[in-house]
Amino acid sequence: MRLSTQLSTSLLVFLILVFAGSFVINVKLTREYVNEQLATHAQDTATSLGLSITPYLSEDNGIAIAETMVNAIFDRGFYQYITITDMEGNLLIEKRNPTTVDNVPSWFTDIVEITPPVEKTELNDGWTMAGELAVQSHPRLANETLWESVKQSAFMFFAAFVFAYIALLFIITAITKPLRIVVNKIEDIQNQKFSHINYKPFTKELSFITQAVNRLSSSVEAMFKELTQKAEQYRIQAYEDSLTGTQNRSAFSRHMTALLSKTATSDEGYVILIRLAQLNAINMTLGAQEGDNYVISVANELKSFTSSIQETAFLFRVSGADFVLVTEAMTKQDCEARLQELSSSLSHCNPIKDGSKAVWIGAAQFNDEQSFSEIMENADSALMAATKQANGWQFASELSHIHSNTAWKERLNQILEQQYADIVIQPVMNIEKNAASYYEAFARFKEKSSGNAIPMSQLIPASERLNLIPEVDKLVVTLVLNKLAQNKRNVAINIANASLANTAFRQWLLTLLNQNTALCTQLVFELEDSALIHHKDDAISFCKSLVNLGCKITIEHFGDNLASLAGLRAIQPHFVKISGKLTKDIHADKDSQLFVTSLLSIARGLNINVIAELVENEAESVALSRLDVAYQQGFYFAKPALWQY
Repeated sequence: MRLSTQLSTSLLVFLILVFAGSFVINVKLTREYVNEQLATHAQDTATSLGLSITPYLSEDNGIAIAETMVNAIFDRGFYQYITITDMEGNLLIEKRNPTTVDNVPSWFTDIVEITPPVEKTELNDGWTMAGELAVQSHPRLANETLWESVKQSAFMFFAAFVFAYIALLFIITAITKPLRIVVNKIEDIQNQKFSHINYKPFTKELSFITQAVNRLSSSVEAMFKELTQKAEQYRIQAYEDSLTGTQNRSAFSRHMTALLSKTATSDEGYVILIRLAQLNAINMTLGAQEGDNYVISVANELKSFTSSIQETAFLFRVSGADFVLVTEAMTKQDCEARLQELSSSLSHCNPIKDGSKAVWIGAAQFNDEQSFSEIMENADSALMAATKQANGWQFASELSHIHSNTAWKERLNQILEQQYADIVIQPVMNIEKNAASYYEAFARFKEKSSGNAIPMSQLIPASERLNLIPEVDKLVVTLVLNKLAQNKRNVAINIANASLANTAFRQWLLTLLNQNTALCTQLVFELEDSALIHHKDDAISFCKSLVNLGCKITIEHFGDNLASLAGLRAIQPHFVKISGKLTKDIHADKDSQLFVTSLLSIARGLNINVIAELVENEAESVALSRLDVAYQQGFYFAKPALWQY
């Protein structure tokens, strides 16, 4: 209900109550006064009329004279009735007027109900009793007077209500106008219109509202501009690989979805999968920094190559070692010439300089009749075949066998059947004590037939596609526990998000740990911080169960997802690992130093130890030590090495 309606209704009810109260009081007082006046009037009439007619009642024609005298008085209309009775009560003379009043409503007289008293007087000549005279005054005049008074009061109250209502509307309008302007301005702010209010309220008490909204508009405008800029930066970052500046896996998925839709203008082309053949070897022998340089040099060559293609072409980095080049409306002959050119231009990017290929390339033609997974299986099979080709590249269309999900499942099942993997470990150093706090364990799997190592960049995506990550993690946990039983040290095991989300895996692990409680105090389980967002409830309950068994918890990639802070507070892990994106070149990056300082404050506020990962050189280590990061891990301290008994 509108404010004006509420106030006007309240005012009307108030005035009606006042009117009703005044009416009751007025009627009561008027009735008492009128009854007194009518009683006096009737008494005076009875006395004077009685004295006048008494001498005539004893004469023979005295009744007629008395009646004439009564008529003379009664015709004035001021009496309800006049009666004369003899000594025996016989009615001698009777005069009556009707009780109704023409110009006064009957409902009003029924409500007011004025009943004048009846006055009587004895008729005698001083010696003998002649009869009795009764007189009742008529209430007509009193009713008319009271009715007029009520009408005047009602008119006055109505006029007062109209005047007060008009004044009320003016006041409400004056009060609500700045409020309406403020509401409209807030709606403008919601619609991203940030102009100021120029209206000045006539009351100082309301002027602060418009001033506050003007300040709000300015603040929101500044915040909106800042958020717009950041949103654009985040949008770019969400679809951009931070190391190479190319589009990332998310952008690739979105691009392919658009290409394979029925509304796409171009419905066929080639997906060219480029895998860095030496990335793992470079990381292991030369360090992650050289590995990054290797990735960047290949990316720069691919960017240059992409810009040289006349047809539409797009470049993406879809994983650590994999790039994808998508070309549209290209013939196989043109594509073959381009692949030869690309293979030649990338040959000099290998920093190992041992004559081995820098990249492997697999090409698969696509059209909108194929599914995304089918296209990628074809490209992956072509790339696997390219590793055995002298030129280093292969077309999927020239293969007799495609490494489908079924083929990958066979390979993975073989790995799981072997129940074996090389376990390598890398220390997490306590800088103050110059000793390892614990060792992080990694598994390295090999082909059963050839004994060649399977690149993790291939195995992990295939395991994810086939939902075999929990089985792989089971194998790793089993192998680590077996080694730990023979070689005592504090060891960390990584638990993938897919395993964490798997109820059967969680139950299996807890059962296994309950059977090996003596080893629990030496185990550290590392979870990705994204698990605290996507699997928060499972992560919290699982971590609490692990801690109750005596295990420790580390949250990896701390800083990548600030939304995980709520889960971090609930878990209270023993360690958090600052994302390697932040520790890289931290000695020269003031923004990273400031951000890491903030993360350190958060962690210390929760009584959690902080680890910096991917520390590659002394400058980074010194900078982190100055920030009081007491635990560090990376090639600067040690490369991953085979865990020997």
